[in-house]
Amino acid sequence: MLPRAVDLSVVAAALLLCTATAQFFCLSAATSARAAMKAVVLVGGFYTHMRPLTLTLPLPLLEFCNKTLLMHQLQALKDAGVSEVVVCVHESRAENSSAFDEALRQCESALGLKITVSKESAALGTAGPLKNAEALITDGGTNDSPFFVVNSDVLCAYPLRDLLHLHVKNGREGTVLVTRSDRPSAYGALVVDERTGGVRHFVEKPETFISDLINAGVYVFSPSVFRRIAAGRAVSMNELLPGMADEEQLHSMLLTGYDGTRLGREPAADGPPPTRLLTPRSSRHSYWVKITGTDTFLDAVGPHLEIMRHMSPQELTTSAANAGAGDGGYTTKGDVMVHASAKIGRGCVLGPRVVVGPGCELADGVRLEGVTLLKGARVRGHAIVKDSLIGWGSTIGRWAYVQDCVFGEDVAVKDGVLVHSATVLPHNKLKDSIRPSPTGEKKIVI
Repeated sequence: MLPRAVDLSVVAAALLLCTATAQFFCLSAATSARAAMKAVVLVGGFYTHMRPLTLTLPLPLLEFCNKTLLMHQLQALKDAGVSEVVVCVHESRAENSSAFDEALRQCESALGLKITVSKESAALGTAGPLKNAEALITDGGTNDSPFFVVNSDVLCAYPLRDLLHLHVKNGREGTVLVTRSDRPSAYGALVVDERTGGVRHFVEKPETFISDLINAGVYVFSPSVFRRIAAGRAVSMNELLPGMADEEQLHSMLLTGYDGTRLGREPAADGPPPTRLLTPRSSRHSYWVKITGTDTFLDAVGPHLEIMRHMSPQELTTSAANAGAGDGGYTTKGDVMVHASAKIGRGCVLGPRVVVGPGCELADGVRLEGVTLLKGARVRGHAIVKDSLIGWGSTIGRWAYVQDCVFGEDVAVKDGVLVHSATVLPHNKLKDSIRPSPTGEKKIVI
């Protein structure tokens, strides 16, 4: 006889918990014994919107916060348990250059991933490359594990483990990461069942409002999805996903955090546009942005550095870190990242939203705000640079003032010159000032 009354509901709950725990560990063991977890990175397009930077390197190899965009994505995939990655590229594009191949080999070595390139002889859209790489993804049909798909022009917090868990739990053919947008008509919009997360409808760039949820360009698919993709022709996700939604084979997961679709420049009612606009969606530190140009590239730096402040603060630079340098110290304001090989002069003020790349040199008294300096850039004494992306090996002269600019590789600005609102192609020498246009358009220096 029991010494006191026992609540049978509590006992039942405990038994259910034990059963669920046992099932979880069995599932984990079975998963670990299965074939390798794979992922696909879709590299497509010429990325003309990222010129002049992509005149030197393809978009995946551009350094974002001192790490290539490709490395950011591969690191996230590795952290989610991926061991093999298939990179889909068009064989006639610059992404197949020796620089791209070498970058892949470096990523393989640094991350311990197996990386395979799937080449397309003709453009196959955004879903066609998956069919083209089917044999690589499924090991010739022997690997039935779900796989990730990531667009190379998307940056976010990559909650890939959660996405995979939800995919396995719901048993649909596809699970898409979604985020909220104030401009859903510019993207693929989804109508989602708020109770279950199932996608009811998917409409590419709807002409009328149907939802503020948009496709974030990150997916998990089961191999059965290949039967839906025609071989040998271009197939887009906009063609694939609506059919899956109609057949209730598409699930969704909401990414909370910063709304990347509102990053950028929005006109103010009584003056010039704000320098940067961020819209926090929740207290959770996350963000999403599709790189549609150099502005969105720069705009993503702020939220990314903020995430680093909470997740890996040792990678950021503070004034305290160089306080012991005596007269050689400099000041940081807000989130700042300085590569260990960069040289910073006395009395410099950096921040907020500043990234200084490897081998960069800042002379005394330099002021940077909202700036990314790519590898080897140099800023001479007492120059001021704001809201700009400065290309590899470029030089900004003494007492120069640069604002709202994008410089390609090896651009030089003469001492004391003002450059405002300009996009400058590689290897240009700016001897005369460039002032803002009355229309607000950037001047292009060829």
